[in-house]
Amino acid sequence: MTLPVTDDTLRTFLGAVGVFAALVVFTEHTARSLAPVLILSAGMLTYSAMDEAYDLPDGANWLVYGLGLVAVGVFLTLSYTAWIGGVVLLVGLWFVLDGAITIRYGSARTPHEFVSGAESEAMLRMQILHTVHQALRESDQPHTPTELAEICDLTESRVRSALEYLEQRGQVSRTEGEYRAVPQTWGRLTPVVRFGTWLPHRILRPVRQVRNHR
Repeated sequence: MTLPVTDDTLRTFLGAVGVFAALVVFTEHTARSLAPVLILSAGMLTYSAMDEAYDLPDGANWLVYGLGLVAVGVFLTLSYTAWIGGVVLLVGLWFVLDGAITIRYGSARTPHEFVSGAESEAMLRMQILHTVHQALRESDQPHTPTELAEICDLTESRVRSALEYLEQRGQVSRTEGEYRAVPQTWGRLTPVVRFGTWLPHRILRPVRQVRNHR
Protein backbone atom coordinates (compact mmCIF):
# COMPACT_ATOMS: atom_id res chain seq x y z
CA MET A 1 0.00 0.00 0.00
CA THR A 2 1.40 3.39 -0.98
CA LEU A 3 0.66 6.65 0.77
CA PRO A 4 -0.60 9.62 -1.32
CA VAL A 5 2.34 11.85 -0.39
CA THR A 6 2.26 15.36 -1.85
CA ASP A 7 5.10 16.84 -3.84
CA ASP A 8 5.82 19.34 -1.05
CA THR A 9 6.36 16.57 1.50
CA LEU A 10 8.52 14.61 -0.93
CA ARG A 11 10.64 17.67 -1.68
CA THR A 12 11.01 18.35 2.04
CA PHE A 13 12.14 14.76 2.63
CA LEU A 14 14.66 14.84 -0.21
CA GLY A 15 15.92 18.24 0.92
CA ALA A 16 16.41 17.03 4.48
CA VAL A 17 18.30 13.96 3.26
CA GLY A 18 20.51 16.19 1.13
CA VAL A 19 21.28 18.56 4.01
CA PHE A 20 22.20 15.73 6.40
CA ALA A 21 24.33 14.05 3.76
CA ALA A 22 26.16 17.33 3.09
CA LEU A 23 26.78 17.85 6.81
CA VAL A 24 28.32 14.38 7.13
CA VAL A 25 30.44 14.71 3.97
CA PHE A 26 31.64 18.32 4.25
CA THR A 27 31.79 18.89 8.02
CA GLU A 28 33.10 17.09 11.06
CA HIS A 29 29.62 15.85 11.95
CA THR A 30 28.96 12.12 11.86
CA ALA A 31 25.75 10.17 11.45
CA ARG A 32 25.94 9.41 15.19
CA SER A 33 26.31 13.06 16.23
CA LEU A 34 23.35 13.99 14.02
CA ALA A 35 21.24 11.05 15.24
CA PRO A 36 18.98 13.14 17.55
CA VAL A 37 18.09 15.54 14.74
CA LEU A 38 17.67 12.66 12.31
CA ILE A 39 15.28 10.88 14.68
CA LEU A 40 13.09 13.96 15.21
CA SER A 41 13.10 14.89 11.53
CA ALA A 42 12.19 11.37 10.44
CA GLY A 43 9.36 11.27 12.95
CA MET A 44 7.85 14.59 11.90
CA LEU A 45 8.19 13.81 8.18
CA THR A 46 6.48 10.47 8.77
CA TYR A 47 3.72 12.27 10.67
CA SER A 48 3.26 14.75 7.80
CA ALA A 49 2.89 11.93 5.28
CA MET A 50 0.44 10.01 7.50
CA ASP A 51 -1.57 13.16 8.25
CA GLU A 52 -1.93 13.93 4.55
CA ALA A 53 -3.05 10.36 3.88
CA TYR A 54 -5.39 9.78 6.83
CA ASP A 55 -6.17 13.23 8.34
CA LEU A 56 -4.92 12.32 11.81
CA PRO A 57 -6.75 13.74 14.86
CA ASP A 58 -5.61 16.72 16.92
CA GLY A 59 -2.85 15.73 19.28
CA ALA A 60 -1.24 13.22 16.92
CA ASN A 61 1.54 15.69 16.13
CA TRP A 62 2.42 16.06 19.83
CA LEU A 63 2.29 12.28 20.25
CA VAL A 64 4.70 11.68 17.37
CA TYR A 65 6.98 14.51 18.49
CA GLY A 66 6.97 13.11 22.02
CA LEU A 67 7.88 9.62 20.81
CA GLY A 68 10.75 11.17 18.87
CA LEU A 69 11.98 12.96 21.99
CA VAL A 70 11.72 9.72 23.97
CA ALA A 71 13.89 8.00 21.38
CA VAL A 72 16.38 10.89 21.47
CA GLY A 73 16.40 10.80 25.27
CA VAL A 74 17.19 7.08 25.31
CA PHE A 75 19.93 7.61 22.71
CA LEU A 76 21.51 10.47 24.69
CA THR A 77 21.32 8.51 27.93
CA LEU A 78 23.10 5.51 26.43
CA SER A 79 25.60 7.39 24.28
CA TYR A 80 26.38 10.69 26.02
CA THR A 81 25.19 12.23 29.30
CA ALA A 82 22.60 10.46 31.40
CA TRP A 83 21.10 13.57 33.00
CA ILE A 84 20.61 15.37 29.68
CA GLY A 85 19.07 12.26 28.18
CA GLY A 86 16.84 11.92 31.23
CA VAL A 87 15.55 15.48 30.88
CA VAL A 88 14.83 14.97 27.16
CA LEU A 89 13.14 11.65 27.96
CA LEU A 90 10.94 13.29 30.61
CA VAL A 91 9.93 16.09 28.22
CA GLY A 92 9.16 13.52 25.55
CA LEU A 93 6.94 11.55 27.91
CA TRP A 94 5.01 14.74 28.71
CA PHE A 95 4.42 15.38 24.99
CA VAL A 96 3.25 11.77 24.57
CA LEU A 97 0.84 12.22 27.50
CA ASP A 98 -0.45 15.55 26.20
CA GLY A 99 -0.92 14.19 22.68
CA ALA A 100 -2.67 11.02 23.86
CA ILE A 101 -5.07 12.96 26.09
CA THR A 102 -5.82 15.43 23.30
CA ILE A 103 -6.60 12.54 20.96
CA ARG A 104 -8.80 10.94 23.62
CA TYR A 105 -10.72 14.00 24.84
CA GLY A 106 -10.11 16.66 22.19
CA SER A 107 -8.43 20.02 22.57
CA ALA A 108 -8.98 21.81 25.87
CA ARG A 109 -9.78 25.01 24.00
CA THR A 110 -10.90 25.60 20.44
CA PRO A 111 -8.26 27.64 18.59
CA HIS A 112 -9.36 31.08 17.44
CA GLU A 113 -10.18 31.25 13.75
CA PHE A 114 -7.32 33.69 13.23
CA VAL A 115 -4.69 31.04 14.06
CA SER A 116 -6.53 27.99 12.72
CA GLY A 117 -6.18 28.89 9.05
CA ALA A 118 -3.85 27.43 6.45
CA GLU A 119 -0.25 26.90 7.53
CA SER A 120 0.90 28.66 4.34
CA GLU A 121 -0.53 31.92 5.76
CA ALA A 122 1.14 31.64 9.18
CA MET A 123 3.75 34.32 8.44
CA LEU A 124 1.09 36.62 6.98
CA ARG A 125 -1.07 36.25 10.09
CA MET A 126 1.89 37.01 12.36
CA GLN A 127 2.64 40.13 10.31
CA ILE A 128 -0.99 41.27 10.53
CA LEU A 129 -1.01 40.77 14.31
CA HIS A 130 2.19 42.77 14.67
CA THR A 131 0.94 45.57 12.40
CA VAL A 132 -2.43 45.93 14.16
CA HIS A 133 -0.96 45.72 17.67
CA GLN A 134 1.80 48.19 16.86
CA ALA A 135 -0.70 50.67 15.42
CA LEU A 136 -2.66 50.58 18.68
CA ARG A 137 0.45 50.87 20.85
CA GLU A 138 1.64 53.93 18.93
CA SER A 139 -1.75 55.65 19.16
CA ASP A 140 -2.87 57.84 22.06
CA GLN A 141 -6.54 57.10 21.43
CA PRO A 142 -8.65 53.99 20.80
CA HIS A 143 -9.68 53.00 17.29
CA THR A 144 -12.49 51.10 15.67
CA PRO A 145 -11.73 48.16 13.35
CA THR A 146 -12.66 50.34 10.38
CA GLU A 147 -10.17 53.03 11.39
CA LEU A 148 -7.45 50.47 11.98
CA ALA A 149 -8.10 48.90 8.59
CA GLU A 150 -7.43 52.27 6.97
CA ILE A 151 -4.35 52.95 9.12
CA CYS A 152 -2.83 49.51 8.49
CA ASP A 153 -4.00 49.24 4.86
CA LEU A 154 -5.71 45.92 5.56
CA THR A 155 -9.19 44.53 5.00
CA GLU A 156 -11.60 45.17 7.85
CA SER A 157 -12.39 41.45 8.21
CA ARG A 158 -8.72 40.60 8.82
CA VAL A 159 -8.38 43.46 11.30
CA ARG A 160 -11.50 42.37 13.22
CA SER A 161 -10.25 38.78 13.43
CA ALA A 162 -6.81 39.95 14.59
CA LEU A 163 -8.36 42.24 17.23
CA GLU A 164 -10.54 39.41 18.57
CA TYR A 165 -7.47 37.20 18.90
CA LEU A 166 -5.41 39.95 20.56
CA GLU A 167 -8.29 40.62 22.97
CA GLN A 168 -8.46 36.91 23.79
CA ARG A 169 -4.74 37.01 24.64
CA GLY A 170 -5.20 40.09 26.82
CA GLN A 171 -3.07 42.35 24.62
CA VAL A 172 -5.87 44.74 23.67
CA SER A 173 -9.04 45.88 25.41
CA ARG A 174 -12.39 46.85 23.88
CA THR A 175 -14.75 49.61 25.02
CA GLU A 176 -17.95 50.33 23.06
CA GLY A 177 -16.55 48.98 19.81
CA GLU A 178 -13.17 50.72 20.12
CA TYR A 179 -9.87 49.04 20.86
CA ARG A 180 -6.72 50.16 22.62
CA ALA A 181 -3.49 48.38 23.51
CA VAL A 182 -3.19 47.07 27.05
CA PRO A 183 -0.15 48.72 28.73
CA GLN A 184 2.77 46.37 29.35
CA THR A 185 3.05 46.34 33.14
CA TRP A 186 6.53 44.84 33.15
CA GLY A 187 7.91 46.78 30.20
CA ARG A 188 10.17 44.71 27.99
CA LEU A 189 9.95 41.85 30.47
CA THR A 190 6.19 41.53 29.97
CA PRO A 191 6.47 38.66 27.40
CA VAL A 192 8.80 36.80 29.78
CA VAL A 193 6.42 37.28 32.73
CA ARG A 194 3.45 36.14 30.63
CA PHE A 195 5.35 33.05 29.52
CA GLY A 196 6.32 32.27 33.12
CA THR A 197 2.65 32.52 34.12
CA TRP A 198 1.41 30.47 31.16
CA LEU A 199 3.94 27.62 31.38
CA PRO A 200 2.75 25.97 34.64
CA HIS A 201 -0.87 26.05 33.44
CA ARG A 202 0.15 24.48 30.13
CA ILE A 203 2.18 21.74 31.81
CA LEU A 204 -0.71 20.80 34.10
CA ARG A 205 -3.38 20.99 31.40
CA PRO A 206 -3.36 17.22 30.61
CA VAL A 207 -3.97 16.48 34.29
CA ARG A 208 -6.89 18.94 34.41
CA GLN A 209 -8.41 17.40 31.27
CA VAL A 210 -8.34 13.93 32.81
CA ARG A 211 -9.94 15.22 36.01
CA ASN A 212 -12.65 17.07 34.09
CA HIS A 213 -13.63 13.92 32.17
CA ARG A 214 -13.88 11.58 35.17
